[in-house]
Amino acid sequence: MSGTLVVAPTHGRSRVEAWEIDAREQVRDLVASYNALGDRGRFDDLLALFAPDATMDVGDGRTYVGVDEIRTIFTETRDSVRGGDHAGDGTGDKPPGPEYLQHHASTHVITVDGPESATGQAYFTVMTDAGVDHWGRYQDAYRVVDGRWRFASRRVRVDGTTPDGWADRRLSGDGEPTRTTGPERLLAEADIRQLVARYAVATDRRDLDAIVALFVPDVRVGRGSSGEPVVGRDALRENLAGQLAAIGVTILNVGTHQIDLAGPDDATGHVYCKAEVQDGDRWIHQAIRYDDRYRRVDGEWLFVRRIHRLFYGAEVGTNPVGLPPADWPNNHDGWGTIPADDETWQAFRAEHGGTPGGSP
Repeated sequence: MSGTLVVAPTHGRSRVEAWEIDAREQVRDLVASYNALGDRGRFDDLLALFAPDATMDVGDGRTYVGVDEIRTIFTETRDSVRGGDHAGDGTGDKPPGPEYLQHHASTHVITVDGPESATGQAYFTVMTDAGVDHWGRYQDAYRVVDGRWRFASRRVRVDGTTPDGWADRRLSGDGEPTRTTGPERLLAEADIRQLVARYAVATDRRDLDAIVALFVPDVRVGRGSSGEPVVGRDALRENLAGQLAAIGVTILNVGTHQIDLAGPDDATGHVYCKAEVQDGDRWIHQAIRYDDRYRRVDGEWLFVRRIHRLFYGAEVGTNPVGLPPADWPNNHDGWGTIPADDETWQAFRAEHGGTPGGSP
């Protein structure tokens, strides 16, 4: 039994190695230390909890890379607290800031991938002297650095705020509450739906310039060969060109669209899409869900992130590839003239090649 501890079954397993129990306890202590040190303003000690090349995403459209950039998140929060009218007598130039912050983490789920790597997620609630201020989720990756568990990445998402509270005003960026109601909400939702529709049309036309213009300028595309973040519209254009050159005609039909406004300039959404895709000489139907994050930049709603998730993909009963030209409206079945007639489609194929579209 040396090195093994018998515990209650976990996810179908009856044995957990002693090193895994130790890893879980160290990770729990790591998350607790993050909250305690941050609330006390001990930022040097807090930053020591991160790997040197760690990343942090707090939902502002930017990924902070390395401890120096991550430090600015906490110093700006500190300045926001200190910058308020703590006297509450109207003499300050900003609404009252909280006297203190208390971060409480709960429901911490840890997945240990190995002796030196793990992931986790937890809920958090932030209290101030005025009561509950805001709440949300942590999504983490952890790894061992110099014998101690550290944050490899941390993603923070605020799910809700107390109206007119400190976070509610701060997230709006102008001292006003972040709630969006009435006509403003309707206009924002209409603009976001147009954003999603433009993405579908531009994709089907292979208009790469139009697609990348729908994303924030510093959109994160992925990571390079050495692990560095790859960002920007040029990188996105190159990535999309490779993906779209591998397939032929696409037809994206956008349907159900849930939009959740987090403030005047920030929102998330889930979009259902039924797609038809030419894959060589096959014709595929797909059911897709896009998980989106949007931000309004200079008055225009843009994608911050778009994740493509697949319910299924399957060949159709009648394959349109190989059908004779429809010569519509003389015939209602057969191969049509779009997207081959679109100039952007022609330009894309001339530059990137790939499966030909148009009349077989």
